[in-house]
Order: sequence, then structure tokens, then C-alpha cells
Amino acid sequence: MMIYAQPLNEDIRRISEPHMIGYEQPLNEKIRLFMRLELLTGRFLYHISKDPQPEDTVAALHLLLDLYNLSARLDVKSEILKEIDRMGQSARLLMRKEDADATRLDAVLEKLNHHSDVLYQQRGQLGQHLKNHMFFNSLRQRSTLPGGLNGFDIPLFHYWQEQAINVRIDDLNEWIQPYVTANAAARELLNIVRDFGERYEEVAKEGFYQSMMEARKPYQMMRVELPDNVDYYPEISAGKQRFTLRFVNADMLAERGKQNHKDVKFTLVLCSF
Repeated sequence: MMIYAQPLNEDIRRISEPHMIGYEQPLNEKIRLFMRLELLTGRFLYHISKDPQPEDTVAALHLLLDLYNLSARLDVKSEILKEIDRMGQSARLLMRKEDADATRLDAVLEKLNHHSDVLYQQRGQLGQHLKNHMFFNSLRQRSTLPGGLNGFDIPLFHYWQEQAINVRIDDLNEWIQPYVTANAAARELLNIVRDFGERYEEVAKEGFYQSMMEARKPYQMMRVELPDNVDYYPEISAGKQRFTLRFVNADMLAERGKQNHKDVKFTLVLCSF
């Protein structure tokens, strides 16, 4: 990096200092579930905000179907509530330590209690409100077929597409609401985990790095941070006892990437709460 004799102004700083890309890896199935919920809900909300077009409402329906399928396999709300309880207990245990940041932990407990109260007010399992919904079920039955969501196989879908955009958006907001509530809680849990991360500056010799997991500390998420101006990315393989990173060249997306055999500096963040 260039060294300047005078302090950089913000415009020059943005040009001279690369932004960082964080590659997150869940280390247990519960965190993986929450990250999928976060991803799908975020994409859904993107499509129905800021001047949505007719195609956006169809994309949002596909994402709603994915969310329904996610919640049909697991009791997502129950998993979130269990994790809220566990994190609450962890926060109270941490507060007993002499060096505890009481203000920070109080804020964590307040947020956890809020989301717990909101979720307990939500009746039934996540997705139950769509289980007997005739229009949604007709879409669900056809969604596994390529191009299955169309107006000629499902005339009601064509009728719905012809309604005013604000009518469709109102419908979508109504159908997504329980998922938005659950996602707000799941995102809070994820952000708490992300915030309580231990950062290490590491070097992958010839593009490869391996390390043991600390047995007494069950990590929940790993993040590898790299500058956005490099042409490689990490392939992460993580188990309960150890993890490995292989940095792969990304210059040929159509072919399997080859390992970068140069030493790679990166930031490793191990998160647990």
C-alpha cells in the first residue's frame, strides 16, 4: 500500500484501501438454518421494495415457496426460541465475570427478550398460515417443474398477475409477515454471534491453511476476510475438531479452480457466544 505524507481524505482512502470480502461458514446446523432464513427473506424483501416490477412479484413468490419448504422440514420458530434461551443463559453467565462488559451484555439480553416475546405471540409453527391456502398450494404443486409457475397451467396465477401491483405487494406482505418476524429474531442471533468473534491475522502457506478447533469453545461460525481486489477465494472445510482452508484461483469460472500456490494473508474470525 502506498504511504502518503499527509492524511488521506475519504475519497482517496476509498480508492487506495481495498474493501474486504467476508466468507462466512456456519459450524453447526442451527446457524446454517438461520443463515438460509436470513438469505431467503432478504432476497424476498429486495424484490418487493423500491418500485417493484411485475417480474419482482413472481421472483418473490418463488422465494416464499423456498421459505415455506425450509419451514416445512423443521420447526424453525422452535429452533430460534431454543437458541434465544441458550444465548440468554450464556449472557447471564458472562455477566458474572469481573471483566464482563455489563452494558453490552445488558443490550444483548434486552434484544433477546424482545424477540422471544414477539415470537411467543405468533401462533403455531412457521408457515402454518399457508398450509391450507388454496392459491399458494396450487403454486407449490407446480413449483418443482421447470416453468411450472405460469398462467396457462394455473389460470388463477394469471389472474393474480393481472391485478394492480399494489394489490400483489399487499398480498405478498401478508404472506411473508411471519417469516419476517422469525427472520428478525434469527438475524439478531446471527449478529450477536458475528459480533463476538475472535480475530486472527494468518498466512496460508502456498494457499493452504489447517488448524485445530479449541475443544472447550464450541465455535458457531467462521469468517475468512480477504481484500476485494484479489483474484482468489477460500474453499472452507470445517469439522468439530479441525478446519482447512484452500485458496483457489477464480480467473476461470467455467472450469474447476486451481489452488493458489502463493502465500496468502487473510483475517480469520472465529465466532461463538
